[in-house]
Amino acid sequence: MKIITINDVEYAVFAANEGTSKPQPHIIETKSGTIPEGKQLSLLKEYLKQNDISPIKGATTHWCIDKVFRLDSSREKVEIEKPHEQQYLPLTEENIEEQHKVVGASSNYGKEGLIIHDVLNAFPLHNDLNTIAMKIAVIDVTNSTHLSQYKSRLSLYDLAKVILEIPNFDDRLAEGDPELVNIIARNIGAVNMFSFASKYCTYHNVEIYGRDDYSIFDGIVKNTLPYYIPGLTVNRIDTWRRNFDYETFNECVGNLLDENNIHIPFRRRKFDHFLWYANR
Repeated sequence: MKIITINDVEYAVFAANEGTSKPQPHIIETKSGTIPEGKQLSLLKEYLKQNDISPIKGATTHWCIDKVFRLDSSREKVEIEKPHEQQYLPLTEENIEEQHKVVGASSNYGKEGLIIHDVLNAFPLHNDLNTIAMKIAVIDVTNSTHLSQYKSRLSLYDLAKVILEIPNFDDRLAEGDPELVNIIARNIGAVNMFSFASKYCTYHNVEIYGRDDYSIFDGIVKNTLPYYIPGLTVNRIDTWRRNFDYETFNECVGNLLDENNIHIPFRRRKFDHFLWYANR
């Protein structure tokens, strides 16, 4: 059995005939103890992609689980023993700008970025529940945060209502208040939405207010940052997520950029593109 995290949800991965009443290879959400019926294959494929493994055409749940266990014994062992082996792009202003331009010019990501910009600027405020729900959906779909998988515990209505009821949300968003990410991530206590919350605040802060106060958190960022910060571990980064400590995570990114003399405009937003697009 192996514990993995997919989109901020923890799952236990079981091989065939391993400790449960289900003989086939499968995954179980650790918090609820349920099998994500109908979603196992897509979740496993996403996990493999985040770990630089492209599922073959016709890949099955059994194939994916086998790769997950092989990843544990091979690639992750290499990462632990040689966390700073140079296999990522050097962190320079030039490389960051180049990757940012590639994302903007791409046929899918670039156009979706324009959609987000236009929608948020057409509906910048957070004074109407339906408008907030619409913006949540746009960011969810374009960023593949898969909120629908939590629907039984956290509805779109619930999440929109949480944001609507945050005092002075727009003013605090314009000022880059890091606590907003933690509040949204906690929501109604149903599921940790740390990744989505960081994206929701980042997009509004950048696209509406022209600022660069937030850093995006996701699986790729979590797995890649240790290659650029000696001594930092994936587990430590995930502890910030589990403890809703966004401020520490955001400061970590800012310090990394300062130490590498990265002072370009919108450096946090472009750094996310650098990490994500170059290492996806």
